[in-house]
Amino acid sequence: MGQRASDQSEKVAETEADTSAYKDKDLAELQQLAAARGILFDSAAPGSQSSFLLALLAAYDAGVAATTTAAKHVPSRQEPQTAVKGQQMEDSVGVCPSVLEVLQRIRQSPGHMGVDIGGSLVKMAIALPVSVAGGYNFPSRFGESGCTHGHLELTLWSSGTPFVVRFVSGATSQMEHAVQHFGLRRNRSWAFSRQDSAEKLDMLTRSPKSPYCSSSGHWKASDCASSGLDWDDASTIDTLELPTEVPTESRHPRVRRVAAAGGGACKFAPLFRNSLHVEIEPVKELSAVVDGLLLLANFRDARLEHGTAEQGTCPTDLFTTDEVGRPSPLPWPKQLFPLLLVNMGSGVSILKVDSAKRNDYTRVGGTACGGATFLGLARTLTSAKTFEEALMLAERGDASKADKLVRDIYGEDGSASLGLAGGLTASNFGKLSDLSPAGARCSEYDLARSLLQMVTQQSVLLAAAFAKHADCLDRVFFVGGFIDEPNRLARAAIAQNFRSLGGCAYFLRHSDFLGALGSLHHAFEDLEEHVEGQ
Repeated sequence: MGQRASDQSEKVAETEADTSAYKDKDLAELQQLAAARGILFDSAAPGSQSSFLLALLAAYDAGVAATTTAAKHVPSRQEPQTAVKGQQMEDSVGVCPSVLEVLQRIRQSPGHMGVDIGGSLVKMAIALPVSVAGGYNFPSRFGESGCTHGHLELTLWSSGTPFVVRFVSGATSQMEHAVQHFGLRRNRSWAFSRQDSAEKLDMLTRSPKSPYCSSSGHWKASDCASSGLDWDDASTIDTLELPTEVPTESRHPRVRRVAAAGGGACKFAPLFRNSLHVEIEPVKELSAVVDGLLLLANFRDARLEHGTAEQGTCPTDLFTTDEVGRPSPLPWPKQLFPLLLVNMGSGVSILKVDSAKRNDYTRVGGTACGGATFLGLARTLTSAKTFEEALMLAERGDASKADKLVRDIYGEDGSASLGLAGGLTASNFGKLSDLSPAGARCSEYDLARSLLQMVTQQSVLLAAAFAKHADCLDRVFFVGGFIDEPNRLARAAIAQNFRSLGGCAYFLRHSDFLGALGSLHHAFEDLEEHVEGQ
């Protein structure tokens, strides 16, 4: 007992010293310091807040000091996992406040969401009821990579109810760091809350100068509660009542349920569960892409049904491109099935979709020559270090200076006698295989353009062969991150090559969000099944 009293006296002394470090700050400065540390408070609450903010800041410092001290007493060689956690706690202090704010608003938003967690990017389709959507806007940019794609926003119907769908993306590493931050704050909050919180706050506010200290020297909890301030956003998350909650066996009775595709759906499931009370329900990646396309097709039908679009219009911006890559709008095919879906990411998967029924598709083929091939070889053969830099080089290049064409082998007359266009590629990088003057004149711009041509041609030739076999050469949809908005050149090359083969290549404005939309489709289906079962 004597030792414990001594320890408490030392803690009180340390806390008072920490509190005194803030006593020269005015209210505005205290609020800024609290906001920088991620401490939530109501700046509009009536009454003086200075003393209470002093207690909050001191409590925060005490928690960080306690965690750091505990980490130092653990030998790093024997307990490397604990040391890593301590480092994560220190790193989390630097998380951009705008990222934390967006993440919390997403967690608190009503409605449903679908997520696609890839190795580089996480993409979200957030469906908000129209009646409340105006109160859940997100900034156009946040953090280093966060982005809200306002031009993609659309309205979907589920069970007769309209939802506004907003699209948000950001670096997976940025998301992981922010979620870890919430988890660490939650752990500190649990250690400093419930029955233990009153005892610790009693030590922090024992000074008679505190307005929260009664004449007997005890903390007045009623005054603290009446201020309307929370110790941490974790307590706010704990008490949320959302329409998509289900029971769980964790220490918290209810969590939010989110459908997610991509490799991160399994990898980050424990992190989301423990830090945000979000239970991730994995969706097969290829199923999500197919269902995302079908959701957009149904969106077209819903627009017509609800009188918000005229027959023949293109509300989802389904398009092909001309010779220079300019979008040329197209209506949805009157006969949609069977169709071919070419998903171009790091590699390429080709799917044959036979109907709108769930899982009524087959992976008929693919190639390992995809977006990662283009970037990897571009880094090896040129000065480009990023995907964007490689595309910039390709914009200025001429693939014919590196590729050997049919006319280079047979001449124009010989090509005509074979029934082949002289401009067709006979061999990618073929002019570099000998010591001809043409190969010596090849620049890094030409190499980048030839690389882009090689990757797109592989997918086009495979897709055309499968499409002819399925009798759907006029219904081939190219999707995926490799042909997203910045890659105008790839879309132009695909469309031109497909036209030369007698087909039509379709592109979608929401191409890079099909996985997130497919996950959202699963959330909507679960809702409709729940409504029908009532």
